[in-house]
Amino acid sequence: MEIKTSVSYLKNEKCADVYTESQTDYVLPDYLGDVRKILFTEAVLRPSGRFAGGDEVEFSGIVVYNLIYLDSEGELSSVEFTSDYDYSVKCSGEKYSDSVADTRVSNYSVRLVGPRKINAKASLAGTVHLSESESVNVSGDAFGGEHSPEINMGSVEVRSSKASSVSEREYAEAVEKLEGAIADEVNVIYSHAEATVDEVQAADDSVSVKGKLRMCAVIKNGEEPAYTAEKVVSFEESVEFDGVKPTMILSPEITVSSLHSTVNADETGCEVVLSGLCEMCIVGEENQRVDLILDAYLKDAPTDNSYADFNYTRIIDSATVKASHNAEISRSEVESEGLREIVFLSSTPKIEQVELCEGCVNILGEIRYSGISSEMIGEKISYVGIKFSSPFVANVNLDCQNNDKTQVEVSIHTKNTTATLDSEKVYASCTLECSAMALEEKNVSILSAMSVSDTESYESDGAKITVYYPTSDDTLFSVAKRFHTSSVKIAKDNDITETVFSSDNPRGSLSGVKKVIIY
Repeated sequence: MEIKTSVSYLKNEKCADVYTESQTDYVLPDYLGDVRKILFTEAVLRPSGRFAGGDEVEFSGIVVYNLIYLDSEGELSSVEFTSDYDYSVKCSGEKYSDSVADTRVSNYSVRLVGPRKINAKASLAGTVHLSESESVNVSGDAFGGEHSPEINMGSVEVRSSKASSVSEREYAEAVEKLEGAIADEVNVIYSHAEATVDEVQAADDSVSVKGKLRMCAVIKNGEEPAYTAEKVVSFEESVEFDGVKPTMILSPEITVSSLHSTVNADETGCEVVLSGLCEMCIVGEENQRVDLILDAYLKDAPTDNSYADFNYTRIIDSATVKASHNAEISRSEVESEGLREIVFLSSTPKIEQVELCEGCVNILGEIRYSGISSEMIGEKISYVGIKFSSPFVANVNLDCQNNDKTQVEVSIHTKNTTATLDSEKVYASCTLECSAMALEEKNVSILSAMSVSDTESYESDGAKITVYYPTSDDTLFSVAKRFHTSSVKIAKDNDITETVFSSDNPRGSLSGVKKVIIY
């Protein structure tokens, strides 16, 4: 039997969540009017950097604030500005291999501190998984020289993860054609882009990702009412991923950064073009098999053994589902009863509770909707901000059991938010993308050191026969160790099938065996 006294593997460890703040003061440029009333605010996080040095990994990026307001003339206007953020987590220096961060805006505020000065502050939460090189070592002089140890090997599955390289692609799409419009009179109030993934497939050192990119623009053409135009384009990208396996759980992370709009004049009018940089990264997770020495002994000499607890986490199952969410709210519950038309609506999910059941994870929370609607004031069209929320319950089927050793990690995103209204109600809908992973915390006792005792060697007497009656705690290996013989020999001499050696009980079960004869 091969003796492995050192086994290396990649350890995936979730760090404690990190909380930080990002804030800025912003002064409106001269070409924009004073802020009379804020209608809509948004804070979107865009990661931009990751640096590992020494015993820390630092993550950085920007928070993009969008502000839509009525100016001093009652006109619809908007502004975009940013603030920086960074935070770090401790790592094990040279053992560091990779890291994956999920950074979220947990709360934010945008307020006026003067007619032209805005203060913005965002509270951020970062969840980081570190992938680090670890090893399981067994030391001692019993593994050297002329000794021939009886080794009891076992194997476990340990959660491991790695990230691909980042793929970038520029997109530029005409979202609206305005016949007869004058380019200087067309203004893009707000723009938004989101990616939906339909298929992820591993190939040779790469991952193919197929999906759709939805690009939206809120357009104001002269004195006409503002409205939303959108363009949906299909995409297929190949992301380089060294060492990817078909058995990995693959999770694409897609960010559309540097999104901006242009209004281009042509012979018959003008067109609105949205362009941006799409950054794509793939996170791959799997269970890595790690071989361990559970126990060992010498048949010809006594040994002194030491043991240690090996704690690890194993992936049980993972799944992603898409579901539709629909909400209805009466006009009396929003800020204005004179709503004319929903200009645009955005949605943000908030998870309030996660319930792990047998074979299922229930995610409960609320969808917070916010946006802008036009309204009639006399014979003039104006605009008002709208906000409301709606509860949701999402179910993700997982092949797992609910016990104190099972953990679950969930995430939820909203896409394709739309809204309409009639004389009585506002109707909103969005698509929920829900991901859940069930994990199991496990531990096993392993051999950490084995040395030859200073006492005399054992002398075997081939004529001696011992009858032993196993206890409930005995295994083939423990009995063999007690009498300094081979577990395989005991099994053969007593007609005990070799199938008792399994991954669930690598020491060899003696369940149902009344007695064994030791030759």
